[in-house]
Amino acid sequence: MHSVIDCVVVGYNDASFSEFLERTEMSKDHSGGYRHLLVNSLAFRGQRVKYPELLNATMEAATGVPSRFHVGRMPNLGAITLVSFLRRHDLRAELVNFYNEDKELLRQLLAERPSAVAITTTFYFESQPIREIVDFVRAHSPSTKVIVGGPHVFNICTDHPPILQDVLFKEMGADVYIFDSQGEQTLARVCTELSRGAPDLSSIPNVIHTRDGKKFERGGREVENNDMEANVVDWSTFDPGFLAPTVQTRTARSCAYKCAFCRYPVMAGALNVTSVETVERELRHLHSIGVTHLLFIDDTFNIPKTRFKDICRMMIRNRFGFRWFSYFRCANADAECFDLMAESGCAGVFLGIESGDDRVLKAMNKIATADKYRDGIRRLNERGIITYSSFIIGHPGETEETARNTLAFIDETRPTFYCLETFFFDPKVPIAERAQEFGLSGRAYAWTHAGMDWRRASDLVEEGYRTITGSTVLPLYSFDLWSVAYLMGQGVELDRIKRFLSVAAEMLVQGIGRERPVYPEHEGRLVSIFRAPGLQASGVPSR
Repeated sequence: MHSVIDCVVVGYNDASFSEFLERTEMSKDHSGGYRHLLVNSLAFRGQRVKYPELLNATMEAATGVPSRFHVGRMPNLGAITLVSFLRRHDLRAELVNFYNEDKELLRQLLAERPSAVAITTTFYFESQPIREIVDFVRAHSPSTKVIVGGPHVFNICTDHPPILQDVLFKEMGADVYIFDSQGEQTLARVCTELSRGAPDLSSIPNVIHTRDGKKFERGGREVENNDMEANVVDWSTFDPGFLAPTVQTRTARSCAYKCAFCRYPVMAGALNVTSVETVERELRHLHSIGVTHLLFIDDTFNIPKTRFKDICRMMIRNRFGFRWFSYFRCANADAECFDLMAESGCAGVFLGIESGDDRVLKAMNKIATADKYRDGIRRLNERGIITYSSFIIGHPGETEETARNTLAFIDETRPTFYCLETFFFDPKVPIAERAQEFGLSGRAYAWTHAGMDWRRASDLVEEGYRTITGSTVLPLYSFDLWSVAYLMGQGVELDRIKRFLSVAAEMLVQGIGRERPVYPEHEGRLVSIFRAPGLQASGVPSR
């Protein structure tokens, strides 16, 4: 391990929502993006905020002490994976987990003049959050090279010609961009080269770099296929106090399905899984250091089914006592799966159901039926497992009838929480190959097809939120199941979380169509939820 820091890996930057909303508003007459943000946020104390801001403000008012709950405070798995990989390759790598909260740590690390700072882009759709970190690095360590990689860079490189890529890269302002859906190996090679006296990046594949901040040079392509088994996170190299009580982990990469609206399997390649034995070693270590809540972020955790059952049995056998959460495919589960989940400590699942109409499910290539989903939600609800169901309104093949069938499906099946998302058209997803069949044109949140356009889909999302009574709205953009899991890990009781979300849902619904609504009685109700006796740690997160 080098005495000089080879790379500081920076996790999530939760950029200003109000500024993002303002930028999106400029295209509100031509795209559904602005309306999408409005139904994923609330007007509170004179401005639109995301759910975490509402939670912290009311909890602070109730307890009289600062409250900084944010799912970004959980260990960032993307950043942790990169740090672990670099350390395995004898590079000195340090972690800045959550940029917003850890700026002082980053400032201290930059004082040591690290060779590089790497910025992950898993949750970014624009350059602004990246540029904010780049400018911070430039201000405190001008000699440090800034590297940006991950999904946002990958999408830029696959969606746009080099001339437009260059424009977007200049907006970010970094020195090096890694073009690969994985990128760990490329990052290690770049950091190794930067540690030399006269580094030359031109021979490293998957690298786009600039020497003068103006002209970009591009290397060749060498698609990475890093073995999951060989590169599992080495949790022992991280501070146990930082990891506990809630950790995200993954046991597989990519997805076994090929849903028509999803780009991930195309980008991530073939499904790659770790062995049950490897998962067991990982969980034993996490349990030994005090981790109590686990988030499995595998897109298809219960596939293959036999392996999923073996993992559940392994957790039961070890008596870990974890409360765990995951994505879950109802169509790939039998009665034994549900029983094993409950016995092994499953507390909640994210269900990407997407439609309650069989015709749309077929167009989506979901390989499932509405009845199969009905049965799955029923079985999960019976076992007390939180169900968070997401739905897409406006997918090609959608009509007024099919959309209303989805709204009725939610009311009938009564998942614990649900969200409605307006269809987002990425021209690189499989459904694009059938564009002529569906009369589909446009892109992103500005599209039309034979059944409806983005405006009507946005209307139906808002109508659903107004009329569905059998389930509670939980916006995917700002406060999904992982936030619920995080809060539970921090000691906030599920009943309080549900009550908070129920009042927030009323505020969201009442505010639809009104950019600055007023909620005279809701703040008092929210404060009373957290003023009641028994709230652990007075609402102050342990980290």
